[in-house]
Amino acid sequence: MGLLLDFRYALRNIAKSMRFTLLMMFIMVGSLTISLIGFNYIYTVAFSHSQVGSGSPEIRIFKVRNPISMQNRFEYSMLPQLRELDEVKQLEEWLYIAPASVWVSDAERGNHYRGSYVDERFFQFLDIKPALGRFYTAEDFVGAAQNVVVISDYLWLHLFQGSKDVIGRTMVVDQKPYEIIGVMPKHNNFPIFSKLWLPLKGNNTAPTDAIDIIYKMPNETVEAKLEQRLSLFFTDYAQQRVSQSALEVDKTVRVESMTLVEYNTDGEAVFIFTLFMAGIVLILLISSINIGNLLFAKIIERQKESAIRAAIGAKKLRVVQQHACEGLVYCVSSWVVALLLTDLGLRALNFFMNMMFGGKMPYWWYWQLNTVTILVSLLLISLVFAIAVLLPAVKSANFNINDVLRDGTRGATGKQAGLMSKRLLSLQVTLVSFMLMASSTIGYVMYSMAGNIDGETLKGVYSTELQFQTESEFSSDKAVEMASALVVGMTLDPAFKEGRVYQREMELDVLTSEGEVYTDKIINIEAVSHLFMRELQSGRNFTAQDNTEAAPVVIISQSLAHALFGSEEVLGRSLMLRDAKWPSAKIVGIAVDEMSVVASDRRHEVYFSFRQYAPKENAMAVKFITELPPSQSYEAFYRVLGRLSSKLETSYIFDHYDNHRSMMGAFTSIIYVFLIVGGFALTLSLIGIYAIGLSNINKSSYEIGIRRALGSKDRQIMLLFIKKNLTHTVTGLTISALIFYILCYLAVDFFRGIVPFSVMFGAGSITLLLVFAAVCLALYIPVKRGIKVQPAVSLRME
Repeated sequence: MGLLLDFRYALRNIAKSMRFTLLMMFIMVGSLTISLIGFNYIYTVAFSHSQVGSGSPEIRIFKVRNPISMQNRFEYSMLPQLRELDEVKQLEEWLYIAPASVWVSDAERGNHYRGSYVDERFFQFLDIKPALGRFYTAEDFVGAAQNVVVISDYLWLHLFQGSKDVIGRTMVVDQKPYEIIGVMPKHNNFPIFSKLWLPLKGNNTAPTDAIDIIYKMPNETVEAKLEQRLSLFFTDYAQQRVSQSALEVDKTVRVESMTLVEYNTDGEAVFIFTLFMAGIVLILLISSINIGNLLFAKIIERQKESAIRAAIGAKKLRVVQQHACEGLVYCVSSWVVALLLTDLGLRALNFFMNMMFGGKMPYWWYWQLNTVTILVSLLLISLVFAIAVLLPAVKSANFNINDVLRDGTRGATGKQAGLMSKRLLSLQVTLVSFMLMASSTIGYVMYSMAGNIDGETLKGVYSTELQFQTESEFSSDKAVEMASALVVGMTLDPAFKEGRVYQREMELDVLTSEGEVYTDKIINIEAVSHLFMRELQSGRNFTAQDNTEAAPVVIISQSLAHALFGSEEVLGRSLMLRDAKWPSAKIVGIAVDEMSVVASDRRHEVYFSFRQYAPKENAMAVKFITELPPSQSYEAFYRVLGRLSSKLETSYIFDHYDNHRSMMGAFTSIIYVFLIVGGFALTLSLIGIYAIGLSNINKSSYEIGIRRALGSKDRQIMLLFIKKNLTHTVTGLTISALIFYILCYLAVDFFRGIVPFSVMFGAGSITLLLVFAAVCLALYIPVKRGIKVQPAVSLRME
């Protein structure tokens, strides 16, 4: 009965103070909605892919870390031996997939799409049914069988406009006709980005083709045994295929089982998820402190009423229950509204992401209000209830009845009640200012990255990776020969404006004049056929004469010349090297600097001649410029590639302009998210500061009336009361600034000069000043309102 009466009392208080109720609902609903959308977003990205059917075991993939050779994937030729392993036989469901990039064309157009060559168990493994047509049968994997293909919902809609008669139609894949026999269900591009699936047969696969092993994990014990056995298997396989001189007995291959996201993010999915969850908890903690302060201030205003209840026999638990009931009503109402807004927000997120990225998203990127999100919402609202409702209710119930009920100035509640509010205020300001400084710095870096890239210069720029069809064809001399022929072919073809061949990720060190390895900043090192889309400040470009028979030459950037030699007058001097093909190389050119990540920084660059620093592995890259549409540019490149004496394979042609637009869209979205979340957090903080200032003014109205009656000036009273709360807010700002600047100093070494300390310091300091100005304004407004009250009104007896 007592609980029912307390709820009725709470509802009456809520109805009588609708402005306060709406404010509380705004804070709770806003913070909870942002937190739930953020959680659902990162959880869907990082973990929702791990199951493909209801109740299915978790799907895993094997990643190979091979220090013995360059082979980091399983090969098709390894399958017979793999099938005979006892640990593999224990797996109930597993399959192999050969990822590929295929050229899909018709009479009018063509385009690259990511696809997968799959085995006969693929669709059984997924346990799904086709949206149209059928999936593969055993007959489709016979070598002489007709070429058939299953397409994704994306291709069905974009290439065939969702036509129901697509089954039986012909699609040209890599210049071969394929009959369409089925359409995948919506939102399924398994394993990640596949837009079509082809049968993996002996006549369309080479023994050295890379494959991925995917399986459903029965339990962790089987997984551990499987990892250990496959590691030994791959170690033996790799050691049999390297020369005795290159063999090191202390090196072994490690095969790891991981989720698809971990596989494609190098195991960083858990870290990213943890980082986002920390941000979500931070936002919720800020709002909880704010709600707690507001509820605490409201409870203090009714503390005399609570003291009377206690004086006539109410126990402490009953007093706490009375205050907690009102907070519980706020929490439950906010939770329901937040779930509805989260559902709408996730629908909007799906629409926006599909508009921005289209078919480039992984298949599991589909956001919806699910059971996990609802369970997390219950956990978060429980956290809010504990921090923002129970804690203030318990604290406010610890009062001395005589002190509260004594006759005297109005609202005499002692120092402890005010001290708790100020400490919570200090903590809130610390969290908000730190979050704003961090987000503004990240946003500024992204803005600088976007501003340093002129998207118009990337129109018609494409690049791709090349390799010889078989390892036996590859040699360093042959790679140089094919690279030279490819550059000449693109130069003579009117479809191309320019083209170059290059080698990336070269592992060597640049030395200073003292012979020490230069580590102040990351140096971008490439071997190029010639400098591409770059202006030389002095010196010359690479020529055909810069080959293995000539002295080694190098081109460096202006910024690196200043860093190593102190000036740009370095033509003819030697660049000292370690772990390179030569101990030094002659500087023949100085390239004009290009902007790095941020506007105040420039990249350090070193370029070797591709003809001198030929690749040792079967991999090189090509970049070219055309003025043709993408599909015609691809056709022109394949035409030049087909004229070479050796067959070079390409996986995927990368459109730099299209990627730039996607990157700009992603950066813009992230910056908007930072602005919305940061602005919401700052608004919460200012509301809390304003409420605390107003509460203190209301409790001190008697004191203000006396001071004004004795002749104190309004300016003096304003400064006095602003300083009372300013001390705690400045303490919070100082703590957050110290933590932020220490982390920035430590981050400089981690970023290796990509983001200088001055940039992080400047962005953080400007944000700190803006937060300080906003805090001062929030403290000034309630004091300004309070001193307008006439002394006669302030000093009247209750």
